[in-house]
Amino acid sequence: MRIVTSKQMKQIEQNSIQYQMSYLRLMENAGCAAAQFIAQTLHDVNGLNCVVFSGKGNNGGDGFVVARKLSELGANVTIVLTDGEPKTDDAAKMLHIARMMELTVLSFEDDLELVNSALADVDVIIDAVFGSGFHGEMDVRRRQVCSMINSAIAAVFSLDIPSGVNCDTGEAAQDAVQADFTIAFDSYKPAHMLPKYLPNLGQVTLAPIGIDPLSYVDVEQNHFVTDDEFVYSKIPVKEDNAHKTSTGKLLNIAGGVGCTGAAILSSTAALRSGAGYVVTAVPQAIYPIVAPSLVQSPFCFIENASDVASALNSVSAVSIGCGMGTGQRQRGILEEVLYLAKCPVIIDADGINNLAMDISIVADAKCPVVLTPHFGEMARICQTSVSEIQKAPLLCAQELAAQLKATIVLKGAHTIIASADGHTFINQTGNPGLAKAGSGDVLTGILASLISQGMQPFDAAVSAVYLHGAAADRCVERMSEYFMQPDDILIDLGRLFKEHIR
Repeated sequence: MRIVTSKQMKQIEQNSIQYQMSYLRLMENAGCAAAQFIAQTLHDVNGLNCVVFSGKGNNGGDGFVVARKLSELGANVTIVLTDGEPKTDDAAKMLHIARMMELTVLSFEDDLELVNSALADVDVIIDAVFGSGFHGEMDVRRRQVCSMINSAIAAVFSLDIPSGVNCDTGEAAQDAVQADFTIAFDSYKPAHMLPKYLPNLGQVTLAPIGIDPLSYVDVEQNHFVTDDEFVYSKIPVKEDNAHKTSTGKLLNIAGGVGCTGAAILSSTAALRSGAGYVVTAVPQAIYPIVAPSLVQSPFCFIENASDVASALNSVSAVSIGCGMGTGQRQRGILEEVLYLAKCPVIIDADGINNLAMDISIVADAKCPVVLTPHFGEMARICQTSVSEIQKAPLLCAQELAAQLKATIVLKGAHTIIASADGHTFINQTGNPGLAKAGSGDVLTGILASLISQGMQPFDAAVSAVYLHGAAADRCVERMSEYFMQPDDILIDLGRLFKEHIR
């Protein structure tokens, strides 16, 4: 699956010119593909009243082609120019053809009464106002246009991306178009992969527009959707002569008074994910509670920062934070881990909350770091609100990864994994059954286990998130979203390993 930014898409289109594919031809192909999809979706457009809202750029030009093709199929088509006459030569040529066909062309500013009249009896609306070039906020007139589209009783088809949505970040401006269908041209854009965060998208379909494959050669893809081919190719195969310390030694610093389950869940998940040796580090006060549930795990006691150095001996990964609580003592332990560790460190839950006082220690760490915040934790360490994170989760994850030189796992309906070098994976597995306390602890255990076995932190993060969600999807089939508990997915995780890993 190819995912490109708006800038990369422009480069691909420019590259296509080398292969005798002009912008005009691309516009014609895009409009024809969109019209075909609309006709197939609605089964028959003959006699339907269609209104095409077209902006001044090439997305508007795509809309003019759609108008022409739907008219040829018998639809009654009205074109509304939202920003006056087209500003690009190719779009102007397409509008000229539409006028030659005697299609009705209205100006939003000058013919508002007629526009309202057309919308009173409309069946289909084509949104071709902005396309993939939109960013920022909309002015009053364009918000009015989008509001009229949203208020109409009609099937709404957006060309490439709903107007008012930033295709690179998923951020939706106020009054952005709420599409029933989004027709992505040639390649998916990052926002297309976030349907659970973006109700604006409706159903997303991909429409080829005839670009030569060689046009993609020098365009590096930075955004990906996680798939099983990537995941199962990365998980290390256990050698025949493997022993417990050769298959990963993990130090899991977890648990506190009142949060004993977090230590149990995270260490159990680590053991169930292949780690050969999992040391569970807890305060001595909770040892009698935790130990009976973790008979496979040796223990050590970390009460203060002074206990960290000896615990780090010979470990291949450290996870810290699950249920450990917050405060000066816990902050001191975290700081010491980041200062002394020579192996990757995974920071989750309360570990992240302890960072909220000063997150700079992550950037200063000499070891690879993975952070696994949910939206609330992300808001705390970024000193903003959850609503701000929700506006553009992809961008927030990317920016934090670059700032901290760390891997960020932003957990949610579409978990986003971002690397410091700008690469992101958008996860599509999982279901609402995971929205329960303890699910994050299980994910941390899986992730830490894979890293302890030698996987690169970013690859491990992508794989762990995918496996966590895929196991949950199987678990739902057995139990339902209501009944399943976080540790129930470990049975299904084992089945995934059995099916895909030797």
